[in-house]
Amino acid sequence: MKLVIAICCTTMLIACQEAAAATPALQAVDFSTMSCEQFWQKTPASDRGPFLFWLSGYFGHKKSSSVLDPANFTEKTKALADYCAKQPGDNVLSAAEKAFSN
Repeated sequence: MKLVIAICCTTMLIACQEAAAATPALQAVDFSTMSCEQFWQKTPASDRGPFLFWLSGYFGHKKSSSVLDPANFTEKTKALADYCAKQPGDNVLSAAEKAFSN
């Protein structure tokens, strides 16, 4: 039985390592130097989620809020997208502050 468990654990470890190697790592982002256009046009849609969650947490922390409200998060993310569509040259961090701090 111990041998079967050891084989299963080894197989899972190898599979996880292969999956991690196949997934490209996200690059570091400095929001203070990034424009709205750079974020929305040059960041693949599949990579935006972690950054949007970070922005939400960043501004939530500034308000001392530990709440993540999915509906409110979606609404604020849409507000950020709408703002950036109208003001593509604005700094994305400043735009996010307007969207996420309300």
